[in-house]
Amino acid sequence: MSTSSLPYFSVIIAGAGPTGLAMGNLLGMFGIDAIILEQNAGLSDCPKAIAMDDEGLRVCQAMGLHHSVIEHLLYDIDAHYISGKYYLARVAPTSKRNGFSLISTFHQPTLETIFCNGLQRFPGVALQFQHTVETFEQTGDSVIVTVRAPGNVVKRIECAYLLACDGGKSGIRRALNIPMLGSTYAQKWLVIDTLDDRDPSPIAKFFCNPSRPAVTVPAPDSARRWEFMLLPGEQESDMLQQERIHSLIRQVGGPSNPHIARSAIYTFHASLAAHFSQGRVFLLGDAAHMLPPFGGQGLNCGLRDAHNLSWKLRLVLQGLAAPALLSTYSIERSAHTAQMIQLSTFLGNIVMSTSKPLAFLRDSIFHTINTIPAVRNHFTEARIKPQPRYKKGLMLADNTRESKAMTGTMLPQPEISTTEGNKTLLDNALGPGFALLCLHDDPRRAFASLKADIWRRLDVRFVAISCRDTLHRVHDFPLKQQKLFVLGNRNSSYWFVPTAISWAYFKSTRLKYSRRVYKTILPLFRALRSLTMPITIIPTPMMPKNRPRLSIAWAIPLAHSSAIPPNTALPQSLCSYWLARRSPPAQAQTGLRSSA
Repeated sequence: MSTSSLPYFSVIIAGAGPTGLAMGNLLGMFGIDAIILEQNAGLSDCPKAIAMDDEGLRVCQAMGLHHSVIEHLLYDIDAHYISGKYYLARVAPTSKRNGFSLISTFHQPTLETIFCNGLQRFPGVALQFQHTVETFEQTGDSVIVTVRAPGNVVKRIECAYLLACDGGKSGIRRALNIPMLGSTYAQKWLVIDTLDDRDPSPIAKFFCNPSRPAVTVPAPDSARRWEFMLLPGEQESDMLQQERIHSLIRQVGGPSNPHIARSAIYTFHASLAAHFSQGRVFLLGDAAHMLPPFGGQGLNCGLRDAHNLSWKLRLVLQGLAAPALLSTYSIERSAHTAQMIQLSTFLGNIVMSTSKPLAFLRDSIFHTINTIPAVRNHFTEARIKPQPRYKKGLMLADNTRESKAMTGTMLPQPEISTTEGNKTLLDNALGPGFALLCLHDDPRRAFASLKADIWRRLDVRFVAISCRDTLHRVHDFPLKQQKLFVLGNRNSSYWFVPTAISWAYFKSTRLKYSRRVYKTILPLFRALRSLTMPITIIPTPMMPKNRPRLSIAWAIPLAHSSAIPPNTALPQSLCSYWLARRSPPAQAQTGLRSSA
């Protein structure tokens, strides 16, 4: 907390786009005070982003807004890749691994309004329009931000951390001299949004035509997006003429007289910031990365950024973790975002080829693929999309094959039953913080031997998953001082095969000593607390040989997983590794100009 006379917020968020608003909601859910500063007079009325995936909806769920968001989505659409009269690929995923459909579309101004209204739940989160971040200065334990407010009034605000959610032309990123690595597509694209669309099919179509690649995507409320590549020699002013737009839309089977709401020329980018943070300043969303639109991942990557950083800020600001924890944000998010850029670029290369020989080769390859069911299904189920998997960051794992296979992956989110017989999604039961999951045939005994105060210190929620149809009441369980939840799922046999939002996988095994569970958690706990808090471990006797087989999962808030088999005592050197991480630079003086 600041000792100066300046107004103080724990977090200042520069930019009230989807990523900045999402971060405000997530911090509000954690009880962290924050202020969002937006240079414009209000929310954007421009429908830029359009695609929401299942992981993005899972972040909306973490914000407590997924029901409101889904009400305004065109939920669960397919994607067809078409060359002439032939289908190269039909993407129609049936899996709801994360609890939601894989592909949906939205209207960005509506989405931003939902996020903005969500902020009203949190008295500690403020939103100020017409406030531009002009300069900032990093001190040893805070950031002093200079802001230009309405009436040309200059203010100075102090915060613990500054988050740059100010878009692809981020002035904060430029002020930090963080370069963007990657490329810009040479081709320009005409993007058109129309209303009163009469095509009821919930299908995005990619026209892989070498004479002019094009895309059309259905949107909520009978809206539709059209995208056409500009060919060499074509002038932007000519392409934006209404007659020309009507002609292009007719060429791909659209209406003869569409109701045009917006048209613009875009040059697509595929770039990634060299690093996502410097000192107490962090880059999120388009400020950290810009993706081609072909994979529909631009906004979704920003939501993942917000969630990954929000729970870490909460732990640090509430004194539950050392500041070095925040260094894992850039490590974890940059690698996965690079994969999303590669996916979007790959899909773009399929669509954008204007070479007839290359297009013929592409078509031949896909015709061959379609004769092999296993490979064809790989595209149909959208398995070409990389699942989030963190290979470096806040993770602990041993060298077993099972551990290596699961570490850093996402926990699936099935629908489960509570003790009251209600149906809900898994994340609602796990809660926003740490959780310890146990798959056990007798939930009354699942956590009976866990006595150490480490669980209380981390405010761990205990969740028992029973394969039985009959669930015991929470008050029947012995841990009266802990949060204990019992869930049921007839299909729980598949549960711990991958992991999600931030979790750990434990292979089914016999626990010989419950004390070893503590040993596996201690390095993580010490890493968070830098060994500043004493921990009491209560040894317990050997468990009987006929103890039921069980699976345990250690759950960290939403986004990556750690694999720590409970019968493995991790080496003490792991503690040294976490503690050896360098703290952010002590001081930096930075200035910037407002980005228009």
